[in-house]
Amino acid sequence: MIENTAERFLILIQHPEKCRFIVSEQIKNVGFLGAIFLDLSNSKNLDIENGRIIVKSVDVDLSTSHLIVIEQIAKSRRTRKIKSWLNIFSIKSRKYQKDIFLGLEKKGIIRINHKRFLGIKYYNTQLTNPTVRDNVISELRNIIFNEAVMNAENLIILGLIEACKMYKIICRDKKEIKVCKRKLGEILKSDLIAQGVDKVIKEMQVAIIGAVVASAVASTTSSN
Repeated sequence: MIENTAERFLILIQHPEKCRFIVSEQIKNVGFLGAIFLDLSNSKNLDIENGRIIVKSVDVDLSTSHLIVIEQIAKSRRTRKIKSWLNIFSIKSRKYQKDIFLGLEKKGIIRINHKRFLGIKYYNTQLTNPTVRDNVISELRNIIFNEAVMNAENLIILGLIEACKMYKIICRDKKEIKVCKRKLGEILKSDLIAQGVDKVIKEMQVAIIGAVVASAVASTTSSN
């Protein structure tokens, strides 16, 4: 039912009951785009060489958003680092997210609520099938705490959780968070995760820190 990391990420960060997300806007946007890059790396559409993204193939059947991202990178005359591409695509992050949400809505997992305020159209989302999210969390918990067998998809979403520091989504208390951090650290240092995926995760961590710091600076400046 869930076909890629981008879908898993949006399901995990959606509040189980309310029409909101349980992570900051910065983490949502950068994490979602990171999920797109991780999917494209896992499907061998891109690789990382000297810290820069190299397109290997634009033949993508993951989603329209995945296709748009890989095609834009392929058309660029310059090779850029993941951090630079994250900044470029972040401007239209919500547009790409809506494409994935539309797919989740068709599957009966998410409902998109169309709104209007002062003539401005916007939307929010709500889980219509919370069991799907519960099952994803349960599967990841079994890997972390019960050492269940991992597949490539689980490894990638765990790497994304580590990059975005989203431990609280799968952990119930501080003790579990401590164990989770250690386990995820061990997984990322092992040979289980493909080299390209590992590079994407490391670049994402840098980009996320930068995004959060920039947001804090902007907030401080505006308040003064």
